[in-house]
Amino acid sequence: MSKFLSLEWFKDKVDHSVEKVIEKKLDALMNQQDEAAGQPFSSAKLVNDVLTIVMNDGSVITKMDATEDHYAAVQVAKNVAELYSIVSDSNVVSEKIEEEKKLARLKALREGLSVLKESGEFTIDGDSVYFKGISRSLPQLLVEELIDAVADAKSLNIPLSEHAEYTSLKRFFMWCALNPRAEVAHELYRFLKENSFRITKQGFFVALRNVVTLHGSPELVHFISNTYNKVKAVWKKSPDDYTVFLENGEYKLVHNDSLYREEVETSTYCQDCDGDGGFCDDDDDDCGWTHCDTCNGTGEVEEYEYTNTVKVNHGEEIGGLTALYLDLPNRHENRFTDDWTKSFDIRVGKVVNMPKESCNWSTQDCAAAGLHFTSDQIHYVGCGDQSVLVLINPMKVVGIGAHKGRCYEYLPIMTVPREEATSILHDNQFDTLQLDEEYAIRELENLEIKVQEGFVAESSKYEFNLPNVSTADIRSIVESLEDMKAEIKDRVVSLD
Repeated sequence: MSKFLSLEWFKDKVDHSVEKVIEKKLDALMNQQDEAAGQPFSSAKLVNDVLTIVMNDGSVITKMDATEDHYAAVQVAKNVAELYSIVSDSNVVSEKIEEEKKLARLKALREGLSVLKESGEFTIDGDSVYFKGISRSLPQLLVEELIDAVADAKSLNIPLSEHAEYTSLKRFFMWCALNPRAEVAHELYRFLKENSFRITKQGFFVALRNVVTLHGSPELVHFISNTYNKVKAVWKKSPDDYTVFLENGEYKLVHNDSLYREEVETSTYCQDCDGDGGFCDDDDDDCGWTHCDTCNGTGEVEEYEYTNTVKVNHGEEIGGLTALYLDLPNRHENRFTDDWTKSFDIRVGKVVNMPKESCNWSTQDCAAAGLHFTSDQIHYVGCGDQSVLVLINPMKVVGIGAHKGRCYEYLPIMTVPREEATSILHDNQFDTLQLDEEYAIRELENLEIKVQEGFVAESSKYEFNLPNVSTADIRSIVESLEDMKAEIKDRVVSLD
């Protein structure tokens, strides 16, 4: 497999010089603070099994049943908190830390609600939080994340509409609210958070599943799908600026600026008369030949230098990266299927779906009908020889288990090398915010009609009433989501 498919290869090409300078400055600052703080205690003694520590303020703390290891740990402790951790019972310390975290979380939540209210985007009713104009309340975990995003936007002094994380969380919830299964809207974010899923800017989320290769040599599919998405997610560049070549049996990626180079050459060719030595007036019956004064009729001048643009030989040109990626569904070698039924036509770049009515809601990880997906528990998602990264619309999720979920539709966007299948979604340099523009355009088509049909079909299956999402709510949500159209600049072609 080509080296260009590696996530590490793409990360190595990112300029980290600024980050390294900042890291060194932070390390230096921490060292200065440690030196200024000095030793956190005045003296420490271990007599038999009693450890006694005299603090700098004159107070004394002790530990019974102490050992030499405890004494050694005290000698290298950097602060008072570490000293108390050494002398206290580990269970007591753990409980105290958790209690402090809980109190801090509640305090932050109370303070954060005022931040949300001040933003003008939310309605607060007691302990419930709503986006303005939407009657479905937000789950607490998502509220906490939104508080952080709103506070961050405020500190950066930018509008919320320009804050990527806030935008992705808002759109994610809007898609959730359009899911007729209320439990999905309420529980999906918790499930994604606990299982390290990543959310895109348009509100979809990225997941993994396994597939079976139907053709033996899909190397070009691997190369194109990996390179296209990693250029966007790691380099944060436009794939439009790159071309794919085949050289010495390996595919390679070349920036369009490197397709040509300028060479300095010399010549005696007279440019004024195109080397003819003169000019002919076509309107004159006798041609009216006029000698060129620049070269005195010779067609040549004194030798001079000029710059010539020359095409660089990178091997056989396969095509532009974006065009190749969008054409993947049409390629013969881009054919996969599922291991269980062997009936699904799975192609990178083409939506995979099944009838909604054939899916079952279940909180079990296995043995429930639906298209299965996971984050890093890739062995859970069916047997197969190839992992793929998929985009999923929260509106189309039908079941949530402990580590695995089910939906009735997903879009495979890239194959994933086995060595990256359990790590790619944990890597912060693989920025999934960049991955979903074309899919968003497709999902917005006739959205309100599709949503209304989904709610009617779902409610007819049960005797109980679904939590009310009114027609006005649906219209408000759809209008909010359609704002993203103006932000998606590169609407090339539909993925279908």
